[in-house]
Amino acid sequence: MSRTPLDEIGSLVQRAPVLEACRDGPVGRPTIAERADCSRATAYRATGSLEERGLLEKVGNGYRLTGVGRTVLRQIESFRSGLDGTTTLEPVLAHVDAPELAANADLFTDATVVQSTPAAPYSVDQHIAAIIESTEESMTGLTSSFASPSVMAASYEVIRSGVDVEWVLTQSAFDGVRRQHNEGHDELMRFDTTTTYIVDQSPLDIGIYDGTLVVAGFDDESGIVAAVATTDDDAAVEWGKGIVADHKARGEPLD
Repeated sequence: MSRTPLDEIGSLVQRAPVLEACRDGPVGRPTIAERADCSRATAYRATGSLEERGLLEKVGNGYRLTGVGRTVLRQIESFRSGLDGTTTLEPVLAHVDAPELAANADLFTDATVVQSTPAAPYSVDQHIAAIIESTEESMTGLTSSFASPSVMAASYEVIRSGVDVEWVLTQSAFDGVRRQHNEGHDELMRFDTTTTYIVDQSPLDIGIYDGTLVVAGFDDESGIVAAVATTDDDAAVEWGKGIVADHKARGEPLD
């Protein structure tokens, strides 16, 4: 049976540790075996195969990556990061169907994910409130839903302390906040540190509290936050800021 492209991809992923071992080559086979945590016989076969494919080149008694090999290794590492991030985000992705998030799952490999369960129904709210309460400089975000009373209460206290707020909401989310928190909302709208924008729709519910990105997944039936992913990764935070900025640019500021 002839090998399929999927077989070839699987073979390359399997031999990625050998490519990684040669990143700073040239490297001899004994060292490759040690770095790749494989036998010398496996290292011998893998280096020969990868050399035939043009991913490694022999220099003296060692091997190093070719230009193609470096590119393939970067693609494999990106693929792995995407899979790892997707696995981490699985509880959130179960409630969020946003291409923007799926395409950047690799940014969430080391994220912390908290889920609401029957045994711990308030765990997500407590986690979000703790992040908000520790905010000292700025809050920005994009949302199509409104938070629980406890999370809103934490937000209001932080805003009253002088934290800068820039939030983008759908009209339905804005109306929901007004209904549930009318007096507090009207008070905060008069603050010079608070700016609100209205957009037609929002693909994600995200917040950035100082240097922490929060991505929430809401349950369609109950409307509560079912799962949340948080990360301090700089690249993830910048991605979140970009999403908010894009929607802010299309939104209408409220006076």
